[in-house]
Amino acid sequence: MARTGRPGAVPGSPDRGGHDGGAAAPELSTEVVHDRLRRAILRGEFDPKVPLSQVKLAARLGVSRTPLREALRMLQREGLIDSEPNRRVRVAELSLADLEQLYASRVLLEALAVRLTVPVYTQADLAELKGALAEMTELTGRDIDQWEAAHQRYHGLLRKYAGQRIALLARNLSDHTGRYRRVYMAEPRAWSAAAQEHAAIVDACVSGSITAASTQLARHLARTALTLIALFDPEHEPTPVREALRLVTAGTPSP
Repeated sequence: MARTGRPGAVPGSPDRGGHDGGAAAPELSTEVVHDRLRRAILRGEFDPKVPLSQVKLAARLGVSRTPLREALRMLQREGLIDSEPNRRVRVAELSLADLEQLYASRVLLEALAVRLTVPVYTQADLAELKGALAEMTELTGRDIDQWEAAHQRYHGLLRKYAGQRIALLARNLSDHTGRYRRVYMAEPRAWSAAAQEHAAIVDACVSGSITAASTQLARHLARTALTLIALFDPEHEPTPVREALRLVTAGTPSP
């Protein structure tokens, strides 16, 4: 039986071949290779300063170079991989420009998504949302990977009725901010701040207030971005994030 790694991570040994010289398992598809590498990148498992060895990656995944190269090209189109002139590749480094553009986009898109979702919520939806919040609260300060899974489910529920295209775009943006979110959550005070903000969003959803839900969500995302930007460069003026927040909260009293 082939050995497999933990979900979402690049496995530590090939996924091909069986016990006692059995027949090799079918090669992983490009889509599967892409998904495994993408999750590993978003979890911060590769050092952006170190070029990726395609030979070693192919060996670890148990695949030939063909699906691996195509998966790397897909990741490059997503902005997660940088290709160098000598054809070496490496994980894209975290950057201020990327950070503020991602979060400015999330502020606008997720504020719209929750405005479309709140009026359609059922009691079952709200119970599920409270459950995701309770799970995050239980995991606070403990396992970042398990917390992140609950966190993704929580935000997915906030855009549940926004429509497939909007939800997919928002999910991809959220995935990409995951690398930055892990930096943010490394700060001890971030856990309590995030917990309070997540709870305030749920309260607004339960009350049925579209404006409060979108405002609380936009401010939550903006605060995360602004905190991170201050960590990267205290002198940087985060215009995209501030403008996105201004558009969402125009006419809304400050907290």
